[in-house]
Amino acid sequence: MTKINIKKALLGGGGSMMIPQETKDWLTGSPIPYVRYNACLLFCPEKAHHKELLSDTLIQELIQSLRDWKDEVLKRHDAATLGLHRLVFLADLGIKAQDPGMERIINTILKTIDEQGIPRIQIEIPTVFGGNGKPTMAWMACDFPTILYALLKMGVRSAVTSKAVQALQELVDEDGLHCCGSMPKFRGPGKKSDICPYANLISAKALSEDKGGAESAAAQKTVEALLRHWQERGKKKYYLFGIGTEYKKLQLPYVWYNLLHVMEVVSRYEAFHTDKRFKEMMEVLLSQTDSSLRFKPESMYMAYKGRDFANKKEHSPTITLFTLRILKRAGIDSF
Repeated sequence: MTKINIKKALLGGGGSMMIPQETKDWLTGSPIPYVRYNACLLFCPEKAHHKELLSDTLIQELIQSLRDWKDEVLKRHDAATLGLHRLVFLADLGIKAQDPGMERIINTILKTIDEQGIPRIQIEIPTVFGGNGKPTMAWMACDFPTILYALLKMGVRSAVTSKAVQALQELVDEDGLHCCGSMPKFRGPGKKSDICPYANLISAKALSEDKGGAESAAAQKTVEALLRHWQERGKKKYYLFGIGTEYKKLQLPYVWYNLLHVMEVVSRYEAFHTDKRFKEMMEVLLSQTDSSLRFKPESMYMAYKGRDFANKKEHSPTITLFTLRILKRAGIDSF
């Protein structure tokens, strides 16, 4: 049972949470290089050394796996092994475009960009959803924002990425982003009039990495769509996305539509920090911690079996690190 006064922490007014020194030491002294590096960035930036990040075995494995980017065919978006999800994981761990091994990968991605500035991948869409059942170079609202986010997060900024940010904004309707793509007949398993929660999630995430994009009306609409879906939890599903038990389980890396991923994105928008719906999410998140503000994964991707964030029996340095980032961004911490 956590000893943290969650209600008080969320209300503010002197109720911010103290992160125990033992937890800080646990993270900054972790045997996992990427945890150690990112924890130092969070607590003591002057001690963070980027070369330490590059020595991590997971980092090297992820970079190596992306060398075959152009040959990969996407058949389902929720596969943790997809190159776009591995690329985002690298970006979230702090890898930059200029780091060893990344130039070739970035150049391969940039060669796929269409006239709108949108990066494409090989996608195999069944005929029932408007595809041709064959690998086709294309984009969908549930994949290209993920790639755009990773590029921006890694520091890739040019007229091309600016064009992609603008194209993304133009896709957003008054109630958020709907299911769409470059294949004229494509549509996912939902009503045409419905928004797609996942597409709004990754679009808000991508736009948060661009100053103009983050301040745009389109960004506000995508975040509002996420919070509105939370408000309708238990009552409404859009494109098979619901908010129930599975949604609330803590899981990394950020691949699909769940509590931690949504909070990661909403926390990037300061205007929503005091929103009642975001505070409700925060209360659910904090109810899953121990008295030292450490967290355990509650769901895992088998592709990462053996990693600390794929071991439900132990407190995870990676899950804890990512969660504390959210707390800091949301302003209810006391670092």
